[in-house]
Amino acid sequence: MDDLFDCGYSVSDRVEAAVELLRAFEPKNGAYTLLYSGGKDSDVILQLAREAGVRFRAVHNLTTIDPPEVVYHVRQVGVEIRRPERNFFAAGELLGKFPTRRQRWCCELYKERQSERGARMIMGVRAEESPRRARTWSPVTVHKVTGQFVVSPLLHWSSTDVWEFIRDRGLPYCKLYDEGFERLGCIGCPMGRKRQRVQQFQRWPRYERLWRRMFQRIWERRSGRPDARGNEWFGDRHFETWEQMWEWWLNDDPMPGHDEGCAGMLDLLA
Repeated sequence: MDDLFDCGYSVSDRVEAAVELLRAFEPKNGAYTLLYSGGKDSDVILQLAREAGVRFRAVHNLTTIDPPEVVYHVRQVGVEIRRPERNFFAAGELLGKFPTRRQRWCCELYKERQSERGARMIMGVRAEESPRRARTWSPVTVHKVTGQFVVSPLLHWSSTDVWEFIRDRGLPYCKLYDEGFERLGCIGCPMGRKRQRVQQFQRWPRYERLWRRMFQRIWERRSGRPDARGNEWFGDRHFETWEQMWEWWLNDDPMPGHDEGCAGMLDLLA
């Protein structure tokens, strides 16, 4: 069946393969948990699960930095919203950490931990979005840490395939796509490039203020205080003010004292 997910097949072929996949791995007892982000890929897996006739429960794990329009769309399609105990900014201040491209504590806290261990899940992961996904994901994957069984019916779909399916079925989708947004991740996500974050902060300036305030409060909490091993904190080693640290993070600049990209970021949260 893997051949059906390779290049060269029509959208109807991909739909047939996705439906077959979902039916083949449907839990014998209970139901799938369909992780619905509110983006276009989620709209497609939601429809595919319905067409497959499998048992599932669609949920959206709220991160509290989701675009408001995404949350509105989630409500409009009737997907259950799971709310965390603490919002993203309060968590960052409490931990004394901000997320980076290499260390995204927020993904673990707001997405991975929100799903039960051993759950059988449907996700809208696509290999086209990331070389790492293309290398490491398969249509059926078992998460090494959480033990969650992940079925990814869109893994080898292209963005063109996704939009063709949406238009063919007349599915509703988040209108941010019509404003020029290509991906609808969390506002300020470090996985996005500077251009994406700037676009987001221009669209939702309140969230930029909240991000900046978190950086300031982390600085106030950690500056001048060595870590548990007696080492100087990252911020003190490389910056004179929290504003400098913020600008470094926002602009994807190299680490101070380094010439190459994100060198040294692994020590960021020490």
